[in-house]
Amino acid sequence: MRANLRTDMRGWRVTALPALAVLGVALPLAFASHCDQYLYDVRPIGLLPIYATAWLVLAAALIPAWVLLTVGLRALEALRRPPGPLILRIARSALIGIAAAIIAANLLHCLRVWLGTFGSSQPFSANGTWWISVGIGVLAAVTATGRSAVMAVWPTAAVCTAIGALSLVTLPMFGWPRATSALALPPANVGIAPAGIPSTASNEPGPLKTAAIVPPATAARPNIVILTMDALSAQHMSLYGYSRPTTPQLARFARGAMVFEHAYANANFTTPGIASILTGTRPWTNRALELPTWPRASTRRTSLPAALRSAGYRLGYVSSNVYAGASREGMGQYFQFTSMDRSRHTLICNDALSAYLRYVCAATELRPLEFLDGIVYRMEGSAGNQEHAPQLALDPAIHWLKTVKRDRPIFLWVHLFPPHSPYAAPPPGLGRFDPTKRDDTAALTQPYWAWQLSQLSRQHVAALEARYDENLAYVDHYAGPFLRHALRILGPDTVVIVSSDHGESFSHGYGAHTGPGLYNEIIHIPLLVKLPYETAGRRCNAPAQQVDIAPTLAALAGVAAPADWEGRSLLGACSAAPGSAAEDRPIFSMNFEQNPRYAALRTGSVAVMDGRWTLIHYMGHLHYPFMPPLHDQLYDLATDPDENVNLAKERPQVLARLQGLIDGELARHGGPLVHGQPPVQVAQSDPPP
Repeated sequence: MRANLRTDMRGWRVTALPALAVLGVALPLAFASHCDQYLYDVRPIGLLPIYATAWLVLAAALIPAWVLLTVGLRALEALRRPPGPLILRIARSALIGIAAAIIAANLLHCLRVWLGTFGSSQPFSANGTWWISVGIGVLAAVTATGRSAVMAVWPTAAVCTAIGALSLVTLPMFGWPRATSALALPPANVGIAPAGIPSTASNEPGPLKTAAIVPPATAARPNIVILTMDALSAQHMSLYGYSRPTTPQLARFARGAMVFEHAYANANFTTPGIASILTGTRPWTNRALELPTWPRASTRRTSLPAALRSAGYRLGYVSSNVYAGASREGMGQYFQFTSMDRSRHTLICNDALSAYLRYVCAATELRPLEFLDGIVYRMEGSAGNQEHAPQLALDPAIHWLKTVKRDRPIFLWVHLFPPHSPYAAPPPGLGRFDPTKRDDTAALTQPYWAWQLSQLSRQHVAALEARYDENLAYVDHYAGPFLRHALRILGPDTVVIVSSDHGESFSHGYGAHTGPGLYNEIIHIPLLVKLPYETAGRRCNAPAQQVDIAPTLAALAGVAAPADWEGRSLLGACSAAPGSAAEDRPIFSMNFEQNPRYAALRTGSVAVMDGRWTLIHYMGHLHYPFMPPLHDQLYDLATDPDENVNLAKERPQVLARLQGLIDGELARHGGPLVHGQPPVQVAQSDPPP
C-alpha cells in the first residue's frame, strides 16, 4: 500500500512539472523582466492584479491538462506488461524534458532582455533561443543527471506557484466599477436648441451656433449611430479624392451628410483614438497613452456613454477590435447591449474577458501568455482572410436595432476592424488593385511598423499599399448598406457619424501607425455627420477632430457637456464664414506611448494643425528601430499636401508660433497625474522640452 502511495505521488509530481515550470518559474521570470515596461502603464500597486490575471489565465489552461496527464500516467502505471513500462518511462522523461525546455527558454529570454537594456548585441536570436531550449530539454530527458536536476526545482517552483495563487485575492479590488451611471448632469433639454442659441457642448472660446435641424413639431431626442473603421486614412478614400475607387458606398451615403474635409485624429493608434472619441478629451488629459491602458477614471465618468446613459438613452456597441471595445476601455457598464469580439479569431486578450479581468490584455504581453495565445491561434486555424469579416459585427448590430425596445432613444456604436492589417482581403476583393500574387495572404500583409518600412523596396511598399486599398474597398462594400439599413430601421430622426480611430501610413519611410509619426496619412481621418432629416450633402472646410464628436452629439441630445471635454460642437460649422471661430482654432494630435502614463509628458510627439500649417514636434528621448535623427517638421498643406518639404528653417516665425501653441497646451495638460486630480500644470517658467 505504501509503495502504491509513493508511486501515485511520484506520478502526480512528474505530471505537475510542466505546469509548475510555467507558473512557478517562467511566469515570475517573464514578469520580472517586464516590470519596467508595466510601470509605464500602471502605478506600482497595479503590478499585483496584472500578475494575478496572468496566473489565473495560465492556471485555467494548465490545471485541466495536469489532471488529464495524471490520469493518463496512472493508467500507464497499471499496465504491467510490455510495452507499458517502456511507455511510462518515455512519458515521464518527456514531461521532465518539457519542463526543462520551458525553464531554459525563459531564462534565455530574460538574458536577452537584460543584455538589451545595455544596448548589447544579442548572442543568439529568438529562433536560436528556441533551439537551444529544445536541446536542453532533450538532454534533461535522456540523462539521469538532467532528470534529477529538473526534479530538484520542484519544491521551489511549487512555493512560487502557491505565492502566485495568493495574488488572486487582489483581483476583486482592481475590477471595473459596476455602477449604472456615475455622471451627474442637469436635466436633458428635450429637443434641439433653436437657431441662434449657443451650443452648450463647448468649453472653448467662441462657441459655434447650433442650427435648427429637426422640424418644430419633432421634440424627441434623436437616435444616434456611430460607425468607426480601424486604421482608415482619409487620404486613401475616393470620397476624399483618392485615385483608386476605394469607397463608392460611403461616397453614396455622403450625398446626404456633411463631409468634413479637414478632420483629424487626436492620436495615431487605437487606444487613445477611441478614448478621445468616447471621453471628449485628448490623450494628454485622459492618459490612455499605451495600447493596453484605458482612460482615467474621471474621464470615464464624464464620457459620452455616461452622459447619454444619464440622459435616458439605450446604449449598445459591437466591437471587432478588443482595443476599441467599450469594456476594455472601462466603459462597458454604461451599455445595455454588447456584442463583443466579433472576430473569427478570439484570443486571450479580448473585450469579453476584459469586462471581468481588467488587466487581461496587459497580462498577455508576458511571454508565457504570448505562447499560449499562439497555440490558441493555431488551433483555431485559418479563416481564409475573413478573421474580421464586417458582417460578423454588422449582423448582430442590425439584429439589436430590430429587436430593442424603442421606448427610449437609441445609441449604437459599431467598430469594424478592416482596413486594419492584415491587409489581404478575402476573394473577390483580393487582387483588385494589384493582380500579382505578391503579398496576397494575411501572414504576408502585416505592416512594417514605423521606420521598419524604410527597409523595404518601393515595389514591396506599393504592393502592401494596394492590399490596404483592397481591404478598404472590402469594408466599404458592407459599410454603406449597413448605414442605409440602420436608417430604415430607426427612421429619419437619427444622427449618423462615420469616422475612424486613426489612419495608416505608406510614405515617408514610415509604416502603419503608432510611434512618433504624425503625418497626415496617419492622422487625417474621415468624418461624416448625417443630421436628423438631412438629405442634402455638404463639404465642410472647418477643422474638426475626434474630441468634437462627443460635444456634437451632446448638443443634438440636449445634454450639457461636462466641463472636462476639450472639443466643441460642430453644429453650424459648415455654414461659418471663413476666418470665423469655426475655422480659427488649432487641432492637436499626439503620441506619448514611450512616456510613463502618470509622469509629466516629456517624451513623445505632438502635431498641431492650424490653418494651412502643420508642425510635428518631437520631444525627449525616443527609441524605435531604424529611427533616423528627428527634427521638428513644418509643412504647408496648401502647397504641399503630401508633406514632402520641411519648411522649419525657412519659416521660423510660423515655427515659433506653432511651437508656442504646443508649449501652452503642454503647460496646461502635460504635468504628472495625482490620484483623483487633473494633470498638474507645468510652471510657465519651466516649459516642457
